[in-house]
Amino acid sequence: MSNDAMADLVERATEAARGILRRNFSKTGIAASVDGYPQVWARDAVITSLGAAVDRDPEALAAFRTSLQTLASRQDRFGQIPFLVTIDGGHAQFGAADSNPWFVIGSAYYSWLSGDADWAAGQADAVVRALDWCESMDVRKMALMSSGECSDWADLVANRGHVLFPNVLYARALQAAGRMLAASRPEEAARFRARHDEVVEAIRTKLWVRSYDEVKDGTHEKAQASMSLALRRRHYFLPWFHGFDYGERFDTTANLMAAATGVATADQARQILDYIDQVGLDRPYPVRVLHPPIMPGEADWRDYYKVWDLNMPNQYHNGGIWPWVGGLYVAVLAAVGRLERARLELARLAEAVRQGIEVEWEFNEHLHGVSGKPMGAKYQAWSAGMFLYARHVVETGAAPGLAEAE
Repeated sequence: MSNDAMADLVERATEAARGILRRNFSKTGIAASVDGYPQVWARDAVITSLGAAVDRDPEALAAFRTSLQTLASRQDRFGQIPFLVTIDGGHAQFGAADSNPWFVIGSAYYSWLSGDADWAAGQADAVVRALDWCESMDVRKMALMSSGECSDWADLVANRGHVLFPNVLYARALQAAGRMLAASRPEEAARFRARHDEVVEAIRTKLWVRSYDEVKDGTHEKAQASMSLALRRRHYFLPWFHGFDYGERFDTTANLMAAATGVATADQARQILDYIDQVGLDRPYPVRVLHPPIMPGEADWRDYYKVWDLNMPNQYHNGGIWPWVGGLYVAVLAAVGRLERARLELARLAEAVRQGIEVEWEFNEHLHGVSGKPMGAKYQAWSAGMFLYARHVVETGAAPGLAEAE
């Protein structure tokens, strides 16, 4: 594809994405999808707004703010944020490990975008309580949250214990809150900045696969030593560990988020991107979210993966392609300076969202990991929002909301 053809495709995708977003704005906030998810989801609303609000469009900012207010109004007495609130009726559901970090990240991002110091000060109590709830999930006092199976965005995968994805978000939330609250709550801001450093160190120490001669393992389980022997030359963060047990597959989303937020060092980010390239996770479109897929009969398989025929191999969270994660991939490529590759992958992402089950430009929820055919709900807000975010990072080199250099 020529440069002119790629530019035209990206422009058409941009206009289509903006149209999808407008369809998902509601009086309660940003719907995950008018086709299949008529709720304000904590993760979806913030991920969508990373791109939807990046140019400070007034309508998008208003929808973002309303989403955050809807979530904050349902925060429970322990500080937990619901993972969704229904648009009709306002019913809240709880139980996700990533809702609180996303809420904090979103609150800090909105504060920066809007420049509304009064709003930031008014949101401070909800942010502090949300992060204190996260700290209460550090049940083993090793600076990492604990969570059960299917407790974050990958809500049909049996990650458990100390899970990479919510802990990377937790680290970023602490960092973002440190900046957001610096003026209104300086003592809390300092506490969160210190906690951020502890969480990052724990993630790098406990979840990055290191060579055996680097490991000094004083834990009862000797988990780090056994992992380093069994997983030689897998240069990425593991998806989870829990006592003697650990996952060894490559969680694309969590590793990309570690690279985007600075939890990964620059060298680790390079190795993560190289691994994605080596095993072809950006094909047929960017990007497949788990490698290798979990097969029936394997130790990691669960019979509930067959629910609604969703999580079979190469589908959904089990190795399917998610356009919002493709947008994150493009953004990380651009942010680390791999601009030529980022531009190519942005055009290929545009090709992915152009497809549809019924019509073009459906911005589907996910695609099959082998055939590349669209699946899931149509008009998915975060598929549209993260396309706009990826384009912004390609054009500017900055990844606001996720990276600290804003």
